[in-house]
This record gives sequence, structure tokens and C-alpha cells, in this order.
Amino acid sequence: MEYSKDMLFFCYDFLLQKKLKESNIKFITTAISNDQKRFWLYFRTEDVNAVIKQHIKQ
Repeated sequence: MEYSKDMLFFCYDFLLQKKLKESNIKFITTAISNDQKRFWLYFRTEDVNAVIKQHIKQ
């Protein structure tokens, strides 16, 4: 199976990551970017999209 960027979500927002965690959504991996910023990588699912939409509204 090939992966594309559309299937992935790179989360750099600590508050959003906390909300994803509270929703029991597991990340694929976490790392430090070339800019020295931590990020979490998620599969872009309906659940992830719903949490993102809720986060944007606040």
C-alpha cells in the first residue's frame, strides 16, 4: 500500500494533540522537525478530522 500526504496529518499544536489524545486517537509517531519543533503524525481519519474541526471552532 502506498501512502500519500492526504492520508496523514502532522500535528504541531500541543493543545490539539492533547484533544486527540483525550479522544483516544493514537499517533503513528512523534519526532522533532528540522526547525526543532515537536510534532505528532496521525493517519487522517474521520475521527481526527472531527477533532480538528472542533478545535478550529474554539
